[in-house]
Amino acid sequence: MEKIQKAMMKRYKMFATLGIIIVLVAFLLSLQAAGATSTFFSVDKVTRESAEVGSNIVSANVARNTLTTWVPSFKFVGLGILLGAITMALGVIATTLRELGINVMSGWPKALNPGAPEKPHTARLFPMLMMMGWMVLIGGFIMAIWLTVSTVGPYWSNSIATVLNPAPAGSNLLQQLGLIKAVTPWLGTLRFFGMALLFTAITVALTVIIRTLQHQEKTLRGFIQARNA
Repeated sequence: MEKIQKAMMKRYKMFATLGIIIVLVAFLLSLQAAGATSTFFSVDKVTRESAEVGSNIVSANVARNTLTTWVPSFKFVGLGILLGAITMALGVIATTLRELGINVMSGWPKALNPGAPEKPHTARLFPMLMMMGWMVLIGGFIMAIWLTVSTVGPYWSNSIATVLNPAPAGSNLLQQLGLIKAVTPWLGTLRFFGMALLFTAITVALTVIIRTLQHQEKTLRGFIQARNA
């Protein structure tokens, strides 16, 4: 498992590139959503609400609502992959520092060589936090896609004035609207929870680097004092 983690950490450049690509695609999709919103509000309220199914206005309304449902989660997946790449790079730095320290101490006299330090538990923690953050973000993205396909698209593909506004209590349309209003806040919560896990992973990785440097400084100082004694 540790070898797999090391091999994965070394591919941080690939993950950074993937994250940038996803963010750029999300940006282009946001421009498309902005264009659909502009088209929808280019006519007066009566015209856009009375537009029939299949018209440009209804299609624009569907596009602006569906895109704004799943694109934010998609964008956060890209940002999460970028933060994961930073975490991986920090992991590579921590591993390199540890290996350099071991290589330097291998040339010391046995009497003065304290041996390789035990790997801290936090070094195993930050990859787990990173993966958990990714899982939360990807799970939120899948939920956003499901909500878009199953509910948001079908709901807004109807005429507002003739179908949506007169929907009676207990109808499928109002149930769809209720589901949209109930799930959307949770999607935002999942996004920020996933980002919190990733920022925590970065913080833990930095802590590992700091403690590695502190241990090496302490070991080197002890070696110099022992040689001068």
